[in-house]
Amino acid sequence: MIGRLLVANRGEIARRVFRTCRELGIQTVAVFTDADASAPHTAEADQAVRLGAPLAYLDPERIIEAARRSGADAVHPGYGFLSENAGFARAVLDAGLTWIGPSPEAVAAMGRKIEAKALMAEAGVPVLPTIPLSADGPVEVTAPVLVKASAGGGGRGMRVVRDPADLAGAVESARREALSAFGDGTLFAEPLLEGARHIEVQILADAHGTVWALGERECSIQRRHQKVIEEAPSPAVTPELRRELSEAAIRAARAIGYQGAGTVEFLLSDEGFFFLEMNTRLQVEHPVTECVYGVDLVRLQIEVAEGARLAALPPSPVGHAIEARLYAEDSAGRPQSGVLHRFEIPGVDGEFGLGARLRLDSGVLSGSEIGVHYDPMLAKVVSYGRDRAEAARRLADALARARIHGLTTNRDLLVGVLRHPDFLSGALDTGFLDRHPAPAPLAGPEAVRLSALAAALAGAAAGRAAARRDGVLGGLPSGWRNVPSQPQRAVFRAEDGGRLEIAYLLTRDGLRAEGFDDVTLVAVEPGRVVLETAGLRHAFEVAAYPGVRPSAVHVDSPLGPVRLTPIERLPEPAARVTPGALPAPMPGTVLRVEVKPGDVVEAGQPVVVLEAMKMEHLIVSPASGTVAALHVTPGAQVEAGVPLAVIEPSPPGEPDGGPHAEATGTAPTAPTAEPTTQPGTETTTEPATEPATGPGAGSTTEPGAAAGPATGAGADPDRGDHHGADGRLETNPETSPETSAEISPETGAAFSAEIGREIGAAFSAEAGPEIGPEIGREIGANPGGEATQP
Repeated sequence: MIGRLLVANRGEIARRVFRTCRELGIQTVAVFTDADASAPHTAEADQAVRLGAPLAYLDPERIIEAARRSGADAVHPGYGFLSENAGFARAVLDAGLTWIGPSPEAVAAMGRKIEAKALMAEAGVPVLPTIPLSADGPVEVTAPVLVKASAGGGGRGMRVVRDPADLAGAVESARREALSAFGDGTLFAEPLLEGARHIEVQILADAHGTVWALGERECSIQRRHQKVIEEAPSPAVTPELRRELSEAAIRAARAIGYQGAGTVEFLLSDEGFFFLEMNTRLQVEHPVTECVYGVDLVRLQIEVAEGARLAALPPSPVGHAIEARLYAEDSAGRPQSGVLHRFEIPGVDGEFGLGARLRLDSGVLSGSEIGVHYDPMLAKVVSYGRDRAEAARRLADALARARIHGLTTNRDLLVGVLRHPDFLSGALDTGFLDRHPAPAPLAGPEAVRLSALAAALAGAAAGRAAARRDGVLGGLPSGWRNVPSQPQRAVFRAEDGGRLEIAYLLTRDGLRAEGFDDVTLVAVEPGRVVLETAGLRHAFEVAAYPGVRPSAVHVDSPLGPVRLTPIERLPEPAARVTPGALPAPMPGTVLRVEVKPGDVVEAGQPVVVLEAMKMEHLIVSPASGTVAALHVTPGAQVEAGVPLAVIEPSPPGEPDGGPHAEATGTAPTAPTAEPTTQPGTETTTEPATEPATGPGAGSTTEPGAAAGPATGAGADPDRGDHHGADGRLETNPETSPETSAEISPETGAAFSAEIGREIGAAFSAEAGPEIGPEIGREIGANPGGEATQP
């Protein structure tokens, strides 16, 4: 019997295993790197062992040593990291520990796709033809194919090729990526099945010859070869097809003497179903199977490892379950980092729990910091219903109402898919997000305007509450004037970059807001505002985070979540990016630098190749010009916003040799292959919990890399932390419409009236007119005063 179990993983899967261990009375051991010292999984275990650098989760020796030091007698690998590493499984067993998983021989048999497909063909499992891709010579193809890496998974080393002329470049890029990720550049190709579905079958086998097939999961909603939404059962699978899929999965398991939990993955098309690969571990999407079959797969894994027998027949399925993966990423799929100020999913009635109608499996909590070292998945939100429609509606509503503050996420994408007519009708395939890539934001333009008004009113209420708390003029209404000739104003920037200026007065007759003639204020508190418009009342929950840069106000309502950035009346001088600068659009590792200082480049020409989010991204020149500076070298790890290079634009009139890209200071990026969510994908390494790999991974910035603070993922151009050509901050004296580098006497005199009114509101009608002009004269007499200088 297992007494103490170490989980060789992090985040939500570690917490998931701990939950089952607590129910079984098994003590738990967490391992953590320096980047995860404050992570929830580290705090929840009975013991925690520090591993060191962020890449240490991939070090078998450190994991085994952690087990010895903690007195653990078993190891659960989770998924990702070392979970499908046959050498690690063997090392665990050699150390006298119990391995919660299949034998090292079974892991090795399925570890290379070419050999695995041959084994499956011998076992009578349908497979697609394999096209070898030798490094020694060219290979001709006549039809669209999918190039794959034989080792590993998760979309790395995978390229779609529809034009035979593109094959050589795709093979070179895929081989380079596979070598970096897996240390093995072996590739093959197989026919590309357009319009195929990704279907997988959950299996569980004991050491006594019993193999269960626990139905299928539909995993066709995916982007960048990564699953986004999964469900069980599949809306496309009939009872007869389910029987055939289950029989094929059981044959696959028996062919390699499998024990424990695993998944056999297939492509389903009009031509039939075909083996993709076998994942010799637990899958990220295992909760949907648990919901429908009423089983605890982690408990069954542990019991099988202890030698228990499975029942002769598996349980029967009931109902429908859908899982959505919530990622910290922008609308382009680029990972985001920073502090998750608030994370609340309404209606959750079970965390990692069975029997819940709305289940949350999360590796983060409110206040967690999302770093750049690991996959940006925040949580899996799982809904269960009597049927598919009920499950989809419950999940979409919970995500839409979730309060997620501090980071941009894919929440709008998830809700858009769950409410899309094609999804609801079951018309799915792996190209779904290619056809529907950008659903409308949950909050429309009018919702954003009303949210901005609510934010302004809540901010004023918060100011009044602070005044009362501090005992300073707390009885005066916000913006009080003897002669209320001017409205109060608040200015925000919306997520789409639009500027929202709110001007309003609170009079005896109620709210008078410019542009909101039909809006009535019903109630206002620092964190809650109720507005009525066109006879309908709407409640807005407002949360301000003034201490962060850039400061943010989050407004949540049934109209949709809105994130606003307040624009200060007198902002600090803003920094600007040197024209032609190429900041990193996301955290990642520099794979190659394609130019050197002094090179003449054309618009759109690759400058740097960055590896991030399991893909290679080309950072291209925004315009024709000369390479003025390079700040990175191959192997360097960079954060979003760090300058990579500077292109000095060609003088006007010179030919640019190519189409222009807008020189906004943010480099256009493009994958080296076609859009990544393609038919025939094989989304596996979930949720890509592997840290960035490759030469120099985990090292500090190489010599020559830009100095100075990183801006962080999703940096806003108004943050003021951008870099010039030499990597240092470059200030801009022309800061913004709200302020200028110099204030003239005329400006000071005009400004004095407003200051006089402000002071008059705080003191008295008599003091204001006297003090105001005096301050105005001071300002007017000191043009370009220190307060406005960079």
